[in-house]
Amino acid sequence: MKLRVLTLNVWGVHYVAKFIDKRIQALINHFISPEGEYDIIGLQEVWSKKDYLYIRNQIKTIYPYSYYFLSGLIGSGCCIFSKHPIIGVYEHQYTLNGFPHKIQHGDYFAGKLICLCKILINGHVINVYNTHLHANYHHVIPKDIYLGHRICQAYELIQFIESTSSADTTHLTILLGDLNLTTSDLGFQLIRGILQLNDSFLHRINKDIFDPTLGNSGLTCDLLDNPYIVPYQLQGEGERIDYILYRARNDNVKCLEAYPTLHKVPNDPDGLYYSDHAAIYALFEIDEKAPEKKITPLEDVEITDEETREKLRSACIIVEESIQRIQRERIFCAFGVFILIFILFSFNGNPLSNTYLYTIFTIFKNLICIIGIAICIWFICLGKPVERNALSSIQNAMRLRLRVAHFSY
Repeated sequence: MKLRVLTLNVWGVHYVAKFIDKRIQALINHFISPEGEYDIIGLQEVWSKKDYLYIRNQIKTIYPYSYYFLSGLIGSGCCIFSKHPIIGVYEHQYTLNGFPHKIQHGDYFAGKLICLCKILINGHVINVYNTHLHANYHHVIPKDIYLGHRICQAYELIQFIESTSSADTTHLTILLGDLNLTTSDLGFQLIRGILQLNDSFLHRINKDIFDPTLGNSGLTCDLLDNPYIVPYQLQGEGERIDYILYRARNDNVKCLEAYPTLHKVPNDPDGLYYSDHAAIYALFEIDEKAPEKKITPLEDVEITDEETREKLRSACIIVEESIQRIQRERIFCAFGVFILIFILFSFNGNPLSNTYLYTIFTIFKNLICIIGIAICIWFICLGKPVERNALSSIQNAMRLRLRVAHFSY
């Protein structure tokens, strides 16, 4: 049995992304064409449910089963389309997902999550996980204020897959999506190391098969020829942050092909691109006649891999640094409250003798001070304690894993 899987971040941010309607229509045209024949499609950044419904209605004759995951203020952006029945869904919204005052980034208002569709194919239960982790806006770890959040998201992803994917009921586990992690990032190495997932691009058998428009490097984002990329974000020739990872219950599953695709829309007079990301395609072969030969379940694998242990220790240190940062920020906010209170009750002049302009200035100053005081108090009493507790919870779970003798799955 052949299984064709595709994942793509469609860059569907209305009022920000370019040519959304045209790009979505180009995707639909591809999905219903002979060249776009897939069994499972996972999309990210479909922020508008209207866009999802439009895609679903246009391709439902070929992909009759689909699910859109709703969460957060503007949705998760994640959805899955399938030729085969979806027999169950589940989702977990990440506890940490950026900061509310970083409005320009917007991640806080998006319901970033890890979602699951259980898909039944020829009697085989396939667990398909779709996710989109917090973006890295700085690309340099010392300045990456979201590093602790992405580490925690990666670990919550690990916990979710461990809790929902059993070797007794799941024949194949597939994790796809925009992880916003390169292969050298700690979060990605934790995901692969603990869950023992195979990278389809690295484990493909036919390494000489690839999309000629993208080459054979596996890069999916910040590509030099993509006009939708902001120039200052370019990192060399690009980054590989979109993946299809997998793990089979038995050793009868092989990845025949895997490569980036769906870059430039062919024969488009305007030079349209499908997205600011490239898609990832993987072709799996499942030998249904092979005898049941179970690989060792993860619960029976001792933590003898010192490299994985060291990565967990490093993750704990990063989270601890984030916790210490929170304490410093609370102290900074406390100083801010005292300064704003001082300014609030200063420079008010005499209400009976103030000029009209000075009165307007005083009202404006006091209003700004009151708003600033309220924000600082919110950070001190609610925002930062909630973030600290969430970080501590994940850190405690990682420390527990380091202490126990076996991984749990």
